[in-house]
Amino acid sequence: MAKEREILRDGLLELGIEPKVETVAVFDLYRQELKKWNKVHNITAITDDNEIVVKHFLDSLLYLKAMPAGRLTLCDVGSGGGFPGIPIAIVRADIEVTLLEPSRKKIAFLRQIRRLFSLKNLEIIDARAEDVTDRQFDVVVTRALFTVSDMIKKAGHLLRKGGLLVLNKGPKFQEEIRKLPPSIPAKVMSVSLHKAQLTRNLITVASP
Repeated sequence: MAKEREILRDGLLELGIEPKVETVAVFDLYRQELKKWNKVHNITAITDDNEIVVKHFLDSLLYLKAMPAGRLTLCDVGSGGGFPGIPIAIVRADIEVTLLEPSRKKIAFLRQIRRLFSLKNLEIIDARAEDVTDRQFDVVVTRALFTVSDMIKKAGHLLRKGGLLVLNKGPKFQEEIRKLPPSIPAKVMSVSLHKAQLTRNLITVASP
């Protein structure tokens, strides 16, 4: 088995996701398409096979740790190459995923991935979060480089009452949280995948 498949299988097992042959095959094809499109359209700066698996696929699936169980609607703001939305849609058919992405070249790539995998639980919208005013979701996520406060301003209106905003932050997250007003309580969850040597800080903010 190729190293990247072994890393993916181990990561899925740690996350409690069955590494079915068909699931691993879908991620394999996703990785290949990402590299192929990247040669022309610069979809991602990460091009190493193992790093794509760890820093894109498994990193995206870590968001599931901060999300409630059961059927959900999820919005991925500034989805780029489809992260974290598409990996979540692949392993959780019960989550209705909407990707928001303003870049035309990235929208074309995302639509290609949806066609290839026949992801019926995936919707793609060519728009910025600020321009979507007629939809609300149970969970809003992003991997874009927004501060917590900027993300609340940018996409807070996309959360239904009682919904959850989830961000993946680096080591300086405490400074961002300190700048939030007392009316916006944020929770921090440190999550790890030991075999992939991946640790992330997931910041969650609940909509009042």
